[in-house]
Amino acid sequence: MLAIFRQLPRQRAALTLLLSACALLCGPAYSIEHGLTQEQLGRLLKVVDQRGSRTTIPPAVASVLQLQPAQYTPDIKQATYLDEPGNRHGFAPLNDGSGFFMFSSGPSFGQIVYRVDPDLHLVRAARSLLKNGPLLALPDAEAQRELDDELRQWSKLLSPNGAVVRPKPGTAADQSKPDPSKPDQSKPEQSKPQPGKP
Repeated sequence: MLAIFRQLPRQRAALTLLLSACALLCGPAYSIEHGLTQEQLGRLLKVVDQRGSRTTIPPAVASVLQLQPAQYTPDIKQATYLDEPGNRHGFAPLNDGSGFFMFSSGPSFGQIVYRVDPDLHLVRAARSLLKNGPLLALPDAEAQRELDDELRQWSKLLSPNGAVVRPKPGTAADQSKPDPSKPDQSKPEQSKPQPGKP
C-alpha cells in the first residue's frame, strides 16, 4: 500500500507533463469562432456582387493599411449597412483577391478601417477619432479586439434570424411606416364636398 502512495506523485507528474505537451503541440479540439462562417462570407460576397456600390479608398487610408494600387484602384465594390445606433459598417473584397477592406464609422468613435486576409485574419487596422481626421495605426491587441467586434456585427447581420437594421431613409421599407406627424394614414382620405357641386 505504501508503494502505491509513493508512485502516485510520479504518475501524476507524468500525466501532467503529457497533458501539457498535448496542449502545446495540438491545436484546440474545438473551433474558436469569432468571425464569419464560410456560409456567411459566401452570402456577404453575393450581396456585394449583386447589390454592392462602387467606392474609392482615399489615399490616406490606402497608405496606412499599406494597400498596393492593384488591390484598390480604380475603385472597389462594397456592401454597407447602418446598425441600430446609426453606425455605418462596410465590407469590400480587394480587387486582386488578396483579402478584404472593412470599416466602421460613427459619431461616438470616429472611424476604424481594417485590412484582412482571405481567411479574415487581421493584417492592419487604423483609427481616426474625427470624421476626416488623421488615421493612426492601431496596436495589434486593440486592432484584434475591434476586428472581432466588427466581425460579430456582420455575423449577427448575416445569421439566419438576421439582425434588426434600420432602413435607409427613402426606401420602400421606410415609406411603409406611418408618420406620427401626419394625419392618420390608415384611413383613406375622404374628399370634402365643394360648394356648388353635388
